[in-house]
Amino acid sequence: MSNETNNNEGPLAVITGAARGIGAAIAQRLSDAGYAVAIWDYNEEGAAETAAALVAAGRRAVSAKVDVADEKMVEAATQAAVAKFGTPALLVNNAGIRHREPLETLKRSSWDREIATNLTGPMVCTQVMGRLMLAAGKGSIVNIASMSGSYGQAMRGAYTPTKAGIIGLTSLTAVEWGGRGIRCNAISPGMISTPAHVEAYSNEALKTAREAMIPLGRIGDGNDIADVVVFLASDAARYINGANIPVDGGVTKALLALMPVPTANGEIETTLSQLGLR
Repeated sequence: MSNETNNNEGPLAVITGAARGIGAAIAQRLSDAGYAVAIWDYNEEGAAETAAALVAAGRRAVSAKVDVADEKMVEAATQAAVAKFGTPALLVNNAGIRHREPLETLKRSSWDREIATNLTGPMVCTQVMGRLMLAAGKGSIVNIASMSGSYGQAMRGAYTPTKAGIIGLTSLTAVEWGGRGIRCNAISPGMISTPAHVEAYSNEALKTAREAMIPLGRIGDGNDIADVVVFLASDAARYINGANIPVDGGVTKALLALMPVPTANGEIETTLSQLGLR
C-alpha cells in the first residue's frame, strides 16, 4: 500500500482500474465531492501516482496493486482501505481490458483473461465490499459497462459478452440487495477519449468520422462518465436502482439515423445529415 493520508473522516469510495483514464477521472471527481478514495489497479505505479497527486492536493487517498479477479488481493486491499477510511460507501467497478480478435480465431486464453478481469473481477469486488455494505445497511455500487454490452460490435472478442454480463450483474445485485439498503446501477459509456485512445484519435479523419455519428457532435471524456458516477452515488439518485445509463452523446439512439437514405435529388445521405446535424 502507498500514498496514504491520515484523515479518517468522510465516506470511502473504492474505484478499480483507476490508475488512468476513466477510472482516474472518477477518482478525482469523487475526491472533489468529499470522498476518501481507494485507487486500485494492476498498474501499481500508475495507481500510486494518481493517489499521490490527490494527496499532494490535500485529499484523502490510498493506492493498491489489485488483480480484481484475485479474491485474496481484493480482501487484503479492502481491509487496508477500511482500516484507513472505514466501511466503503461506494464501489465503482471500472477495471476492464479489451482485445481485438475475430470470433472464429478468438484464443481461449484471451477469452478467459477478459472474463476474469471484466466480469469475475466485478463479481468478486461486489461480494467482498457488498458484505460490508450489507452489514452497514447502506451503500452504492456503480458498474462501468459499455454500449458494446447492449449492441453487438465486431472484432471485440470477449469484451461484448463481458459487458453484457456486467449489465446482468447490475440487475441481479439491484434486485437482491435493494431491499437491504444497497443500490446498484450501471453506466454504458459510448466513444470516450482516454490515454488508451490517444493514438487512434490523433487520426483526424477517424475522429471527424466518429464525431459525425454522435448527435452531440463530440467524443466524450472521462469527466463525462465521472459526473454520472457522482450523481448515482448521491442522495439525488436515491430512487434509481438497477438502471443502465448510456453516456454516449446519443449515438446509440441515433443508429437508425445513420442508415443511408435517398434525398430528393437522388443523392445518398443519412437522416442526421439531412437534419443538418452532421
